Amino acid sequence: MTGKHTASTNNGIQPVVAVSIITAICLTGDSMLYIALPIYYKEVGLVSLWEVGLILSLNRLIRIPINPFVGWFYRKISLRTGLCIAVVIAIVTTVGYGVGQGLVIWIILRCLWGIAWSFLRLGGMFTVLECTGDHNRGKLMGTYNGLYRLGSLFGMLVGGILVGVVGIKAVAIFLGS
Repeated sequence: MTGKHTASTNNGIQPVVAVSIITAICLTGDSMLYIALPIYYKEVGLVSLWEVGLILSLNRLIRIPINPFVGWFYRKISLRTGLCIAVVIAIVTTVGYGVGQGLVIWIILRCLWGIAWSFLRLGGMFTVLECTGDHNRGKLMGTYNGLYRLGSLFGMLVGGILVGVVGIKAVAIFLGS
């Protein structure tokens, strides 16, 4: 499917919105951690705040070297397949936040999340490029960014409130299921 074909049939908005919502849902567990983990780190087997800083930064550090590989991978597979890979990894990592204990497990989970985020972010951008034309690309990139960031808002707001009530493990399992 070319960008011109999709852009002419529905202005590209339907696939962009769908990928945005998928990305937003996957992002909730990650975003909840930025609010909850600095306070409830002992509940998941971490012993100090420096571990929290390491854990929260790992997904960003992993994306720097992994993005070119994910881009290459997307040339070999469909956008749908790449996004399915990302969703599966996001579910595994988010549920893992609820069952995993200790620094080593959390390092693995956050590195895996970095891979998932690379697939989600690049998949979203490639979807916008594929489904838009010069006349609507900026608008739909803004739509994509605005909608997927609602997952961050939901994860921080609702996740942060729920963690105080039922605990970080229960919230992570809920967000991952």
